[in-house]
Amino acid sequence: MNKYIKIFIFFVFLSGCVPVIGVSTVGVVRTTVEVADDPRSLGRIVDDNVIEKKFLFKMAQVDEKYLIKISANSLDGRFILKGNVDTVEEKIKMTKLAWETDGVRSVENIIKVDDQSSWKDKATDLLISSQFKVAIIANKAIKSNNFSFTTINKNLYIFGIARDEEERKSVINEAKKVQYVKEVTPSIFLIKDLSNNQRITN
Repeated sequence: MNKYIKIFIFFVFLSGCVPVIGVSTVGVVRTTVEVADDPRSLGRIVDDNVIEKKFLFKMAQVDEKYLIKISANSLDGRFILKGNVDTVEEKIKMTKLAWETDGVRSVENIIKVDDQSSWKDKATDLLISSQFKVAIIANKAIKSNNFSFTTINKNLYIFGIARDEEERKSVINEAKKVQYVKEVTPSIFLIKDLSNNQRITN
């Protein structure tokens, strides 16, 4: 067979097997997804891929170790952070970096903070987090999906962005009402506090 025909067939085969840009390579979707299975437009997929790359660049500027410790996925501008860090301060820093990345519309921070809590303490922490989640979902003055939180040794740490000062106060007040909470540490940014202000406001 002519070598040029072989080359042509080879590239056709590759193009049929390669998934959409930004899907399998960065983990936007949990499994390999081909064009027909992804509800997003090609443009949206590319945008999500660009958002992820921008965040990774910001993260590497802080410390390259986070490239190994943290994974970041964007789905229609909705950002998800996963991984493990040593301190709550690091988790807060990653949250702020995500919010300040152009194109990000919301941030879900499920980064775990390594700690030495007992199983009993962890159970109490889980109860606190569960109560707080129910409280902010029930409060109509709070856009709950703009906030994430973690509880460590009965200390409730809240991360996210508030549309205004009133919403920020509402979130903190709900946190203080939660049973067993020892201390509430909010890291809640207002839209005006961020370098990138292209956010959902309603």
